[in-house]
Amino acid sequence: MPTAKLAMWLFLGTEIMFFAGLLGAYIVLRFGQAPGVWPTPHDVHLVEWMGAVNTFVLICSSVTVVLAHSALLKGNIGRATMMILITLLLGCVFLGIKAVEYKAKIDHHLLPGQVRETVNDTYLDEMNRRVIPALTAVPSRSAEQNKVLADAEAFVKVLGSGEMTKVAERINRAKALHGEAEKAFGAAALEEVHWPMVIPLGNLWSSLYFALTGIHALHVLGGLVMFGLLLVMSMMSRLTPKHDVLVENVGLYWHFVDLVWIFLFPLLYLLG
Repeated sequence: MPTAKLAMWLFLGTEIMFFAGLLGAYIVLRFGQAPGVWPTPHDVHLVEWMGAVNTFVLICSSVTVVLAHSALLKGNIGRATMMILITLLLGCVFLGIKAVEYKAKIDHHLLPGQVRETVNDTYLDEMNRRVIPALTAVPSRSAEQNKVLADAEAFVKVLGSGEMTKVAERINRAKALHGEAEKAFGAAALEEVHWPMVIPLGNLWSSLYFALTGIHALHVLGGLVMFGLLLVMSMMSRLTPKHDVLVENVGLYWHFVDLVWIFLFPLLYLLG
């Protein structure tokens, strides 16, 4: 075995231990909670089809990097370069979709330390000062919308009186009311009036989500840098079949990055 390949396998061994610790921490914290407490993908604006598309994109990129290595071994530098370029572009597509997802989290204030986890005085103030007046001003409300508005006013009144003392009861009622309002007025209308969303354990979820996907995205970016260097070598006519081990090592790293995402996708998007 070439020394370079041995070194890559040793490096991947350390990476496996690193991500095993991260994934293990997520699994323990996620499945150690009581049933129904952990945020669902809908609660935290995770779009399953985006995660599925990103999974498909990375699997396709693993195929193209294998084809690049095969073409290089056959001395077909042009085809190898094309496959490397396609792999690079697929990696960029992955990061682009991830950037769209991150923007959605930022827009909805789903950042560590910024998620509302309980119904408190701030929630009450926002409902009284902004949400209810805005919904009251909606013209030609339907019967369903009027019912939701009346329920919201009643809930705020109960909160203000201090009659509802159990934290779990307040949270469950707030979440149910948000769902009813979203159905009656539409998600876009609720976002426009900034209806406060209560997400128990939201800050823990957000911290784990950004840690796992952020570190993975940095590894994807590292792979793209390596593919970019291979393309530069090709443009300088310095990429030859003698560099098959180099391309294979980059491919091994890329396969590992893809494999990590295959674990992340179901854990984050499907098992919520």
